Amino acid sequence: MANEHHDRFDRNTIERALYGAFDAGGYRFLARSPGFDDRWLAQAEQLCTGFGERPASIACPLAIFARPFGRERVAVVQASDRGTDDAGRPGALGFYLLVLPRALYRRLGGDPFFLAQRFPPSWEARGVLPSFDGSMEPPPARTAAMLQKVLNVPNSATLLGGVQILLDGGRLIFERDRPDDAILRSLWALLPTRERAELWPASFAFSNAHGFDVLVVPRAADAEYEHFITEEKAGDYPEGRYESNIQSAIETGDQREIDSLLHYNRSHMLRLIVVLLVVVAVLSFAVNRLMPDRSRITPSSGDPRNTKPILELPPVEQCPSLSLRERNELSERLQALGKRWHIEMTPGATDEALTLLLAALDQRWDSTARHRDPRPLRKFGPIQRQLRVLLWKQGVADYNARGLNTVELLERLEKQLDSEPTQTEKGGDG
Repeated sequence: MANEHHDRFDRNTIERALYGAFDAGGYRFLARSPGFDDRWLAQAEQLCTGFGERPASIACPLAIFARPFGRERVAVVQASDRGTDDAGRPGALGFYLLVLPRALYRRLGGDPFFLAQRFPPSWEARGVLPSFDGSMEPPPARTAAMLQKVLNVPNSATLLGGVQILLDGGRLIFERDRPDDAILRSLWALLPTRERAELWPASFAFSNAHGFDVLVVPRAADAEYEHFITEEKAGDYPEGRYESNIQSAIETGDQREIDSLLHYNRSHMLRLIVVLLVVVAVLSFAVNRLMPDRSRITPSSGDPRNTKPILELPPVEQCPSLSLRERNELSERLQALGKRWHIEMTPGATDEALTLLLAALDQRWDSTARHRDPRPLRKFGPIQRQLRVLLWKQGVADYNARGLNTVELLERLEKQLDSEPTQTEKGGDG
């Protein structure tokens, strides 16, 4: 019973801690709640130190950022200078951490700025901090009037383009000499609730060691931000369906359409599930009955020297769509492979962009692939299936191992290439 009670308590409890160097003795944890587990301390410290080294003359009045904290929790962190020295320079940073279950974070709208406002820092606390009860009302509903104020600014094109970039799996960066939570709050006001809980913002940071999806930094020209889309380019980003629909709904004051775009209601999801099930059933029939060779390529007849090993792929329905995090990581690693083998590649993390990245590798390695199939990778459907075909062509034994995600599959390919770099590189030069 004690464990059951503890589980129920955990699901609605927000634990907190204070980390800094306000007193003599260097950086350390100065206070924490009873439920802030000792096993969390190392990860919590990494969250704080990963904020980065302060550039000269840059102050940090108050920054807010959010990151996953293990598999089941989220950390919302507030960072701030704690005073100045005798020359007026910023003092040591203090970090105030709120750690809550992912399910609670989603229920509260995936909004770190709401949580930071609801639970301001207790900078003077020492020793034991009380835990917070998370069984509270989520943020107020986003109304047409509120969102009209959000877009009634000179940089509305940047906000709308930035929202579409994030939904497309891109990353967004703003250059400021101090925190700017206002622009990130505006972006969060325009994003669908479901997506907000899977995107990780920082209203200011000295580095991107934590891999944020959108952040504000003192200098955006550093090499670590080369794959981010800047504020200037966000305003010219090609208009997407969500951007167009949310802008139209806000401008016309269509609250019902705004609610539909920001929140997926139950009836809408049930209808969507039914439609998807019908589509999957039809596709499965087509693949398995009408085009059996799409999942299984039989050996060639005639000369045994021309015999190809069998290509066996999981059905389309067993290759789920990638999350934003998976798409971003896969994109970065594919681009790193391309750079290594001097292959020109266009960055991006949408399904179409990932298809192009895989195609660029496939085309360059065409002449050395042990097992060729004349069809483009995109003909095989989902990104995971395309990646498995690329592994098969390069002779990776685990290309069809069930249970491997896209990143794990790519690791197999990288290992294979590392074992035979000369042959692959030579073939790529052709």
